[in-house]
Amino acid sequence: MTKTTLSPLDTRWLAFESKGTPMHTGCLAIFKKPAKADADFLQTLVHTFRSKKNVGVPWNQKLTKPFKLTRIPRMAQDRDMDLGYHFRHSALPAPGGEKELGILVSRLHSLALDKRRPLWECHLIEGLENNRFAIYMKIHPCILKGGNPINTVMSMLSSSANNKELSPLWTIKPEQDKDQGNKDVDLGEIVSTFSSNVLSVGKAAKAIFDSPTTSFFGLKAPRSYLNKTTNSQRRFATQQYDLARIETLSKAADCSINTIIAYLCSSALRRFFKEYNALPVKPLMASAPLNLTDYVQGNNKETLATIRISLATDIADPVKRLKTITKSVQDIKAHLDKLPKDTLSSYAILSSAPLLAGQIYGLGRLVPNMFNVGISSLIGSEKPLYLHGAKLEAIHPMAHLMQNSALSIDCVSYAGTMNIGITGARDTLPRIQRIALYMDQALAALEDQLSNTKGEAA
Repeated sequence: MTKTTLSPLDTRWLAFESKGTPMHTGCLAIFKKPAKADADFLQTLVHTFRSKKNVGVPWNQKLTKPFKLTRIPRMAQDRDMDLGYHFRHSALPAPGGEKELGILVSRLHSLALDKRRPLWECHLIEGLENNRFAIYMKIHPCILKGGNPINTVMSMLSSSANNKELSPLWTIKPEQDKDQGNKDVDLGEIVSTFSSNVLSVGKAAKAIFDSPTTSFFGLKAPRSYLNKTTNSQRRFATQQYDLARIETLSKAADCSINTIIAYLCSSALRRFFKEYNALPVKPLMASAPLNLTDYVQGNNKETLATIRISLATDIADPVKRLKTITKSVQDIKAHLDKLPKDTLSSYAILSSAPLLAGQIYGLGRLVPNMFNVGISSLIGSEKPLYLHGAKLEAIHPMAHLMQNSALSIDCVSYAGTMNIGITGARDTLPRIQRIALYMDQALAALEDQLSNTKGEAA
């Protein structure tokens, strides 16, 4: 039996996992049945899914032994894999609205993956109102680099509504794994590489120290309800906008689309916590992944670092708050423009160090609060996609939550829309749907504010 050693970066997700912090990520995709679909359309679709039993890597891989910090984890093929366990067919109770769907996927996302089996599940959910159905998927990031199931789900879809061929995700090899084979990790090579990069580590540490947004000694996040110890129970809410609305605002405010998203999160959280008289005096801080490739000339390898953005929740005026968030983002970009190419990997690891240190048992409470909420944004397909003729109407990311971090707001663009998934710790954040509602209201208010400002200027 061929065994593959997990890399140190993949292993960390197993190290951080606990009963209160399952590390799987997920996504919720919502489809519209074809207009002339037969009554047994979904039953036929489920049967077709189940008939595709040529499961490939990494979908047929499982841990060979329970994970321990003293043992290097390995993956091997599960020769007795039960596909019926990993692909499941569910139905919503009537009336099959967004509420019933939210309750079901929140419960599914709260359950940790079984480490005795390949670390993924896919659920087809019927009974959604308006002739729709959904697919919920969850996967452990130790078997899918980046831990992003969005692209994985999209990979089994077609750009043509007439394409009735179906390749379930477990028959598709992820793009990032196609050229990597089954090469084991050479620990000697890791040590040698690290030793030869001591100088770059020093440069990266200095770069982080010089940055007020990433430094251990820079601006700290205030303690809030978002930074309490969590259990495994999750709540999930969604929101969707026409991408054109956000693009129009970004042009009017002379900022990026991601800055507008950060502003909407800021406005929603400010109002949410003011209702509970729990808004910190200092501004909430957001943690976000950023691809350093765009900021370092000559770098062609994707390198993700963790940056921190001020959400300016201490500022009541919407326009001033947006300008403050914009400046925070601009300061980060100006800092990254000066980053030497040979420090990329070290910078990426060190910038995440406070977050990772906070997950170590017994140490988390001693680590300064570096952020309050996670925010991320992905670029999806620009064209509509179809599953056996059923149109994908929306796709929402579902995040994992770290200890002392009870909220993650994640976005993906798709076919002229911006799709938002809000993942929260159930016992920490009551009525998480209000955050989605307040984001919608904040978007409308900003449109009015900028429109009035433009009119006054004219």
